[in-house]
Amino acid sequence: MSDHCVLCGLPVSRATMKQTLDNILARIGQRKGTWVLTLNTEMLARFARDPHARDLLAQADLITADGMPLVWASRVKGPDQAIPQRTTGVDLVDAYLRLPSIPAYAVIGGVKPAATLAKYGEPAVRACRYLFDGRVDLSPEQIREFANALRENEVRMLFLALGGAKQDQLAFMLRSAVPDLVLAGVGGSFEILGPQGERAPKWMQNAGLEWLFRLTREPGRLWRRYLVYYPAGLGLLLRDCLKPSRR
Repeated sequence: MSDHCVLCGLPVSRATMKQTLDNILARIGQRKGTWVLTLNTEMLARFARDPHARDLLAQADLITADGMPLVWASRVKGPDQAIPQRTTGVDLVDAYLRLPSIPAYAVIGGVKPAATLAKYGEPAVRACRYLFDGRVDLSPEQIREFANALRENEVRMLFLALGGAKQDQLAFMLRSAVPDLVLAGVGGSFEILGPQGERAPKWMQNAGLEWLFRLTREPGRLWRRYLVYYPAGLGLLLRDCLKPSRR
């Protein structure tokens, strides 16, 4: 039985959330550089608009299913391909910040990430060695600045809270610049986990309706993402499920 399921050409891990976190912690301890990609429907939608988007995401070392549609799609492919549960960026950040001993980490991006860290208490604040919530422009100068700061502060884990293609591009650049770093793109996780944030009820998460919960909270900002872009990603996922198996 394979340890991953291939969805839309990408190998998505079949590990549970806890197994994924344990894997990340092991890689941190081994100083084994890793780009963790939490794959969601929005990313799949990019494939329809940009043929090269898949090529970039395929460079990730560990891909998890961030979204119930990916979990359901894996089950369609057969019991030996089924992903047991989704592993989201929000859940990874939350579990990491609750660890009894938190490896040194950094945050780039996010909306008021310091307020989120304060919510988790002194251990989470103390373990954060570097925090940047200014403008990210992906310039060579800024990449060098980030890389130097991460090395000087002996950061072992980096959370990129930018969202969109910029987050993936920065992950790819920093993985090359700081080869022993473990990094994960987590989008709006720090905002959701912050003092003003709120997650969807568990039943909505399990039913794949977390997007609807977020849309009702921020319709002006999120309508295009969920009502225009997401259907293209879902269509791509459906076509992938209907393709004849090559096994």
